[in-house]
Parts: sequence; structure tokens; C-alpha cells
Amino acid sequence: MAGTITYLAPVDNASGKIFGKKQKFTAVTRNWGHRRRGCSASGQRNLKDHPYTSAETATKTAFAAVSAAVRARMADAAQQAADQAAFRAQTQYDTLYRYVWNQEWAAYKA
Repeated sequence: MAGTITYLAPVDNASGKIFGKKQKFTAVTRNWGHRRRGCSASGQRNLKDHPYTSAETATKTAFAAVSAAVRARMADAAQQAADQAAFRAQTQYDTLYRYVWNQEWAAYKA
């Protein structure tokens, strides 16, 4: 036989919220053979009682601005050669995207 089929009991191997309408349910098994007891549930933030703080809004704005700048810089053909040469010359960052991200983040903070 080419492989084995393992049937998962849906309650013992649940992740996500089981009960309620429009809730996702996923049955999983873990490679190391241990099952976490119970289920974990995630929900949506109650913005009426817990609105976004100014620090959260500033962080989200900064992240959006840097993300847009990185996408534009990675798509710019004139900038790609210079970024690739500078990336090869350094050893701190392991990917070109991470290198460009940190360059743009430093420029945003300056």
C-alpha cells in the first residue's frame, strides 16, 4: 500500500471555533503526536469598547507607507540594480526584500 489514511476525530483535533454560524472549523493532527486539549477561538475586536489608540493608528499608518514605498522601489527598474549591488555587499539581511524594507523604514523614521 502506498500510504496510510488516518481518520481524525473532529472534536479531539479541532482548531478554531466549533459552534456558531459562519465559524470556520479545521481538523488537524500534529507531527509530534500530541494533541492540544480544548479549542482555541478567535474573534473580532470590539471597536466600540476598545477603539484603536493613537499609537496603533500611527503604527498602522507607518507600516502602510513603508509597504507602499517598498513595493514601488522593488518595481522600479532603475533602482533594482543599485539595490541588488548594495544587498550583495552587506551581510546583515538575508533577503533582498528585507534589506529594502529596512532601508525604507530607516528613511521613513528619519
